[in-house]
Amino acid sequence: MRLPYFYYREPITIEEAFSIMEEHHGGARVLAGGTDLIPLMKYGLETPSIIVSLRNLTDFKGIEAGDKEVFVGAMTSLADLSSSSVIRSNFPALHEAVGSVGAPPLRNVATVGGNIRQNSRCLYYNQSKTWRLEKPPCRKAGGDVCHAVPKGKKCFSVYCGDLAPALIALGGSVVVKAKNRERIIPLWDIFTGDGLTPFALAGDELIAGVTLPIPGKESGSSYVKMRVRPAVDYPLVSAAASVALDGEGRITKTDLVLGAAGPKPVVVEAGQFLAGKTIDTVSFDALNELLHKGTQMANNLVLSGSYRRKMLPVVAGKAIRAAIRSITGKENA
Repeated sequence: MRLPYFYYREPITIEEAFSIMEEHHGGARVLAGGTDLIPLMKYGLETPSIIVSLRNLTDFKGIEAGDKEVFVGAMTSLADLSSSSVIRSNFPALHEAVGSVGAPPLRNVATVGGNIRQNSRCLYYNQSKTWRLEKPPCRKAGGDVCHAVPKGKKCFSVYCGDLAPALIALGGSVVVKAKNRERIIPLWDIFTGDGLTPFALAGDELIAGVTLPIPGKESGSSYVKMRVRPAVDYPLVSAAASVALDGEGRITKTDLVLGAAGPKPVVVEAGQFLAGKTIDTVSFDALNELLHKGTQMANNLVLSGSYRRKMLPVVAGKAIRAAIRSITGKENA
């Protein structure tokens, strides 16, 4: 599959990048690592007239560790993130999430910002133009039908990013910049929950990076991802858990976020349910009702929605147990 024709710009400063975006009235597409955008262009799903590469923006690269928080630039490669001792020692869930993205060659070019901003996916949308011609265009492709949920009135495409659930569970905030303004907001707030337009960002805004609060000593985290082929697949269900324990091993704080469970990451209000419990007394089956709240498991990935729904407590349970083990160090916990 060949790429369509497009203009390509490679600014060397942030100011130049914003000027180009302003010149094209928000119509320019931003290129980070390209591992999401380029395949979409080859499939004919994205046809930008101009692409602005951010590869030279050094201000958007790197990992800076302070006393209370860590900043990760949006153009930091996933390989650099994975090899960072700061990330590995303080944020196990993020380290595990990064390591689960594709294979090493992909992680060499994929970026933090690109992974966060990856488009939502659907079995009936992410196909070649020839394949899609056999059916009427779906809602995400500009039509008015949903092939996954025939009577559905909205797009059920799934957000399949690995980093965002982990970053949200870890309390991450995103730094968003435009030409004359900057805002720092909880990462969860950039998601709309609408499969057609998954992000609440203006056309002139760029993700500059993510800030993460450094967790306390009795805190741990983990990320668990279910997929068919470990080296290449997007998550079919994932869970990121961040927990804190008291001196006797009882849970005092839980942040649990599900991935690939709808058009945006799903935050599970499990803190009150798990408070005071230990790894031996918590029942993940009892979490079922909480885990299903807010999820939208349609038949639009390679495994059925009903099967993926049944796997929610399994994946979430593994993530919470692994998060506790990252504190206690007990392999059999």
